[in-house]
Amino acid sequence: MKGEEAMEIFKLIKAKGMLPAKMEDLVPLSFIGQTAVTFYRQMIKGFDQLKMTEAQRKRTLKDGQEAGEMLLDIEARIGELLPSAEEAIKTPVTRPTGIGHHRAIQARAIKNHPEIVEKVKAQARENEDIPTRTAVVNEIRYQKEKERQKEADKDREDSKDLIAIEQVQYINSLDRCIIVLPQKPPTKWNEDALKEATAKARIIIKRLEVFK
Repeated sequence: MKGEEAMEIFKLIKAKGMLPAKMEDLVPLSFIGQTAVTFYRQMIKGFDQLKMTEAQRKRTLKDGQEAGEMLLDIEARIGELLPSAEEAIKTPVTRPTGIGHHRAIQARAIKNHPEIVEKVKAQARENEDIPTRTAVVNEIRYQKEKERQKEADKDREDSKDLIAIEQVQYINSLDRCIIVLPQKPPTKWNEDALKEATAKARIIIKRLEVFK
């Protein structure tokens, strides 16, 4: 199927104002949409060679953007109709023809991140480009990595705070020892008391060896 034919089908669907409700209708439509998007992306790359007028260029770009946006809407609808990843693990089901494991992951991701889909659409319009599934998936990955890095940084800060608290507590303990412990031990000891004091003093000295 040629890109022009694919876009004509898309225009008919757009005129109806709604996407098909059944998976068996959506899957072939998504392949048609991908054909249209590929066709228009190639045309946009060859604008200069095709010697289009400014009006033709804008019309072609608009058609391509509409095709890309509708394809993302189709992918989101497919993601809605697919069982969730958790459900698929608990109750294995046969995926629809044309929807492999990788494709199912993409469709669920697109469905679960409508804000990123809208962001990619807006960026494409601003940059005179066509939104694609790849752009959405890459943005989802980027945002997840960004969030992971943010959590890692937070964990490191929490760890630093914990270390700081432990240090303060230790210094406070040393302060208490200095205050409570007399500057000099008694001059006279009985044998049992001296043994006990010596044993405890050695424990304290052992714990303070790091400061030698």
